[in-house]
Amino acid sequence: MDFALVGGREFTLQQDWDHEFLASVLGGTHVKASATTFPGASITVVTVVGATDIQVPRGSRIRLRGFTLLGSRKIDIHSSDGPEITVRAFSLFGPVTVNESPN
Repeated sequence: MDFALVGGREFTLQQDWDHEFLASVLGGTHVKASATTFPGASITVVTVVGATDIQVPRGSRIRLRGFTLLGSRKIDIHSSDGPEITVRAFSLFGPVTVNESPN
C-alpha cells in the first residue's frame, strides 16, 4: 500500500508487480505500470480529489472496475495478447483514464 495525503502522487510499479493498492486524498494520482507476467495482476487506486491516470504496458487486456462520482472514465488502449490486468479505480471528484505506455 502506498498513500499520499496532499499534492498528488506519481507511482511507478516495478517489473513483475502483482497486486498494488495506491491512494491519494488531495491531488491527482499518476501510475506507471511496467510489464508483469503475474496471472491475475491488479491495481487498486483510490483518489478523493484529482485526476487518476494509469499507464499500462502496450497490448495489455484491461478490466476496469470501480466508480467515479463526479468525473469520467476512459480506457484508451489497443488490447492484444498482453497480460490481463484488473484496474479498480475509485474517484470522488476527478476523471479516471487508463492508457498505454509510450514505450
